[in-house]
Amino acid sequence: MQSRTRRVFLVGCCTVALLGAVACKSSAKKEAAGMTGNPATRQAEALNGTLKPTNIVFITLDTVRADHLHCYGYAKIKTPTIDALAKNGVLFEKAVAQAPLTLPSHASMFTGTNPNVHHVRDTGGFVLQPSSVTMAAILQRHGWNTAAFISAFVLKREFGFNQGFSLYDDRMPGGANGEAATRNAGVTVDRALAWLNTQPTQSAPPFFVWLHFYDAHQPYMAPPVEFQRQYPGDTYDAAIAYIDRQLGRFLDAVKKKSPAQKTLIVVLSDHGESLGDHGEYQHGIFLYDSTVRIAWVMSGPGIPAGVRVSQQARTIDLLPTVLDLLGGKPSSAVQGTSLVPAFSGKPVATEYSYEETMYPKFIMNWASLRGIHTADWMYVRAPRPELYDLKNDPGELHNVIDAHPKEYRELDKQLKLLIGNSGTEEVVSQQMDQQTMARLRSLGYLGGSSQQSVSLNSAGPDPKDQVEILKLLHEAKDPPAGAEPSARRIELYKEALAKDPSNPSIYYDLGDEYQKTGQNEANLQLCLDALHHGVTGSMILSRLGQLYLGKGDAKQAIAYYEPAVQLDPIDVGTIDGLGSAYSANGQLAEATREFQRALAIEPYIPAYNGLGLVAVKQHDFVAARKNFERAIQMDPKDAESQLNLGVLCMQTGDAACGRTAFHAFLANASPVQFKDTIPRVQYALRTVLAEKP
Repeated sequence: MQSRTRRVFLVGCCTVALLGAVACKSSAKKEAAGMTGNPATRQAEALNGTLKPTNIVFITLDTVRADHLHCYGYAKIKTPTIDALAKNGVLFEKAVAQAPLTLPSHASMFTGTNPNVHHVRDTGGFVLQPSSVTMAAILQRHGWNTAAFISAFVLKREFGFNQGFSLYDDRMPGGANGEAATRNAGVTVDRALAWLNTQPTQSAPPFFVWLHFYDAHQPYMAPPVEFQRQYPGDTYDAAIAYIDRQLGRFLDAVKKKSPAQKTLIVVLSDHGESLGDHGEYQHGIFLYDSTVRIAWVMSGPGIPAGVRVSQQARTIDLLPTVLDLLGGKPSSAVQGTSLVPAFSGKPVATEYSYEETMYPKFIMNWASLRGIHTADWMYVRAPRPELYDLKNDPGELHNVIDAHPKEYRELDKQLKLLIGNSGTEEVVSQQMDQQTMARLRSLGYLGGSSQQSVSLNSAGPDPKDQVEILKLLHEAKDPPAGAEPSARRIELYKEALAKDPSNPSIYYDLGDEYQKTGQNEANLQLCLDALHHGVTGSMILSRLGQLYLGKGDAKQAIAYYEPAVQLDPIDVGTIDGLGSAYSANGQLAEATREFQRALAIEPYIPAYNGLGLVAVKQHDFVAARKNFERAIQMDPKDAESQLNLGVLCMQTGDAACGRTAFHAFLANASPVQFKDTIPRVQYALRTVLAEKP
């Protein structure tokens, strides 16, 4: 998140002496417009055949390992809802994702294509485009009533997954800084039940409803005490058990609305979780089965009971399988195949599964990984290639590539068929605004994309050689008990940076710690070091602008803010920062232009404050007050707005307005950010603004 910039409101010597009036900038926020719908012609091309009017319940379990469900042989957990689905339907024993990341994996589920085809290559920085026709869009086109209920910011509509949904419920509960990044399974089910209760008992048209559960993803949302007691010290399993309970609550309601013979239920993970395996603590870095293998069960019409399929199943096979069960066939653009023949033991063409993770490249500046997964082998193209015999080494502990040249050549041949013989691909990501990056990092993603165009090949540090860095970053996120958190985090980040000075994520996270502890000079030097090591994203440039502005060097701030805006022209936080720098440098026309540019993108409180401060400098107190009041109307708890309005009212002789604004400021001001200002405001209320007896 963009650090807060102090802006000085200088109107009269007595006010300066009294308050040294300062204001804080809010973090950047961008809500890019979501992609909706697809041209009718492509919809028609996307499907052949007439579909049976079947209600469909589609459940995705974010970050749930297959081997942590009871029906997959994990005796330490109780998951009766998913167990019952497996008993009454089919369970895929060797299901795998195409990528160990939420967005790319969901894109493969919905489109039936690999990441290098649907072009969603990472979590953040990529949007699913309308050119990739989704399962929801196909069903909607053929008469289904479609609704989705999302549990985390990572799948918000701006990432393009709302296409094809008449209702896309992605509103998270309010948090400390506005909308929270997640909601628990219970809240998501409540929202889904409210929608379900509006559906007719004999549904016509049929419905397609998607529920996404995020509780098993770090940082964990604490499940109810009941589950914490059942799984002491194991929040991951407790979260999965809680999800299972909430899923059961929803499916019980579905049974009352839709008979079993007309209801298709699909439950699958988007990816797994390493939990320390191979030196990885979460997911996204490696392509081992800890994160690539997923759970997948289905029940409903056309699905026999109690079947366990041993053939490999891929997330790209979901779309053609669902369409087959409905009596249709996907377009030729779909790379997956229907798994319906496998229900009766017939072979299906799923032997080779393409795997990739671009997260190491985009986030860590390490080598990207690509590979081919079969039922018995896992091949990873890396700076040092890997081959694992899954039958004899399911933990993937022994790289046997030298001992199996035949298998290596065959799997590498299959990989080349998918990605091209050169193995190199130019990929362009969208620069994320700083609030989006901050929210993704709050969800456990280590950094944010610092590059808009990268060459995807095997160049760069091999991720498996960087596990020491992963350990340091993991420890920094959760320092040991008794340690002073920020000091310990800074120590760990500095140690990691010394070993890996070209890693963008470390600069971002260490900079955040410096910001929290007010170490501005250290933060400034860190950002300059980042530029020296080739980390040149808009976030670093914007932070340099903010830090120089805080030092009173407006010209230098402008020198960094301007290229930051060029890199990310819709990041309102950076645009607002540039406006503040222009204002501090006396370039009021330029400042007004930038604040208005930010407001043209979205109603942004700091930009209204910026316009108010420009108006003060122009002695247009009417316009200044109007802008401060507009900011307060948008958020009465915004301390900056209340402070600025209070100072203005005090200067213009409106004591009642000043008292009201200053009291609102004191009620909402951060004692850390406003530690010097709060006592001055309190003094003003006791003296200059004190009510006469």
